[in-house]
Amino acid sequence: MPAFALYLALHHAGLTLETDGHKLTVTPANRLNDELRAGIRQHKPALIELLQSAHHTTGRLLDWVVDLDPSTTAATAIQFRSASLNLDAKVNASKDSIVPPGTHVSTGNTP
Repeated sequence: MPAFALYLALHHAGLTLETDGHKLTVTPANRLNDELRAGIRQHKPALIELLQSAHHTTGRLLDWVVDLDPSTTAATAIQFRSASLNLDAKVNASKDSIVPPGTHVSTGNTP
């Protein structure tokens, strides 16, 4: 089963996945069966990358909302942008731990 299909299966089973960039936490753990545990072990790096990509996308979307909504206060805009930058920093800091050596990772910036 591909990593994204596994993620969907875990989600449909009512399980929540979280990552700090190194560790993957699935809750509630007592709802995992042997097949799901084996899939998580097999696809752990890909699941972590998937979750981090989702966090990065959420941060970008929040930036767009702030830019497009004229009623957003300066304090709220600063909070959204700070949260987005923190997520980006976590993603970039943890890429070394999830990407095989010699693999090029695009940061979205073009030289």
